[in-house]
Parts: sequence; structure tokens; C-alpha cells
Amino acid sequence: MQVSLVTRFFRINGVNYSRTQYPLTDAFARTVHKTQGLGFDDITVALDSSIFSAGQAYTALSRAKTKTGISITHLEKCAFIVDKEAVEECQRLEEIWKRHESSIIRRRV
Repeated sequence: MQVSLVTRFFRINGVNYSRTQYPLTDAFARTVHKTQGLGFDDITVALDSSIFSAGQAYTALSRAKTKTGISITHLEKCAFIVDKEAVEECQRLEEIWKRHESSIIRRRV
């Protein structure tokens, strides 16, 4: 791939200047939050103490289109932060489901 440099010449207060721009492609890193809603063929993720909020590890991993497209460079238990209220809500909903499961299944048939 050939890189095309762009050079501009200009003069400020009687002094000649030049500026050369190197076109760069975004191909190094993005934050977890900046990628929310995007899907990538291949991702590399560090799941370590840099993860600082609930759901961040899930969000990072879910950006890959397939499981085979995930590469994990660091894996630490502290990266998996769970929202306690979300867990309690899931448990509450599961209890409701268990109480009403038989009547829900009968209605489907």
C-alpha cells in the first residue's frame, strides 16, 4: 500500500513554513464505550483492572461478530463487575416465572 503524503507551503509574518500530513488509519485502539453498538470481525481485549464499571467486560466482548473473532490479552477476575441491583432484579423475575410457569405453558398449547 502506497502512502500519499500531503505537503502544504505557507507564509506567516514573512517566514516560510511547510507542513506534511501523514494519512493514518484508525487501527490501534478504541475504548469500550466508544465501540458500543459497533460490530467487528476481530477484536483484542484486555480484561484487567482497567475495566471500571459494571457491564464493561460484557460490552467489550459483545463487539465481536463471532466467538472466534475474540482475542483476550489479559484476563483477571476483577474485570467482571456485576451490578448488584441487576442480579437482584433477575432473581425477582425468575421467581415470578417459577410461580406462573405452568399456567403460561398451558396457555401456549
